[in-house]
Amino acid sequence: MMNILFHIPELSRVTPCLNNVRNYLKAVDTDADKFRIVFNGNAVNSLVDKTESADQWKDLAEKHNNIQLDVCSNSLRGMGLLPESLIRPISIVPSAILTLVTLQNEGWIYLRP
Repeated sequence: MMNILFHIPELSRVTPCLNNVRNYLKAVDTDADKFRIVFNGNAVNSLVDKTESADQWKDLAEKHNNIQLDVCSNSLRGMGLLPESLIRPISIVPSAILTLVTLQNEGWIYLRP
């Protein structure tokens, strides 16, 4: 089992990351691995409810219970977004950088598509 950490700090990287996660899941055909996808910067906009990208992330997270979507509280404030405007299930983390460093220190594999 692997713990895989995807980091999406830019809106332009959302679709490539979504494709990476889907392709990986197809290739391994198992839900044994764990995924954390950390959104910060303007990428947090891709989680606003009722948007195409948010719907895609929501579908993927609902289909695979080994996927956790993390969004940076600092970036939400910076983008003027309220947590209530985002899809569920998401996890709001106080700081993306702290989450990224902590998970890497715990042995998570870091990927930035």
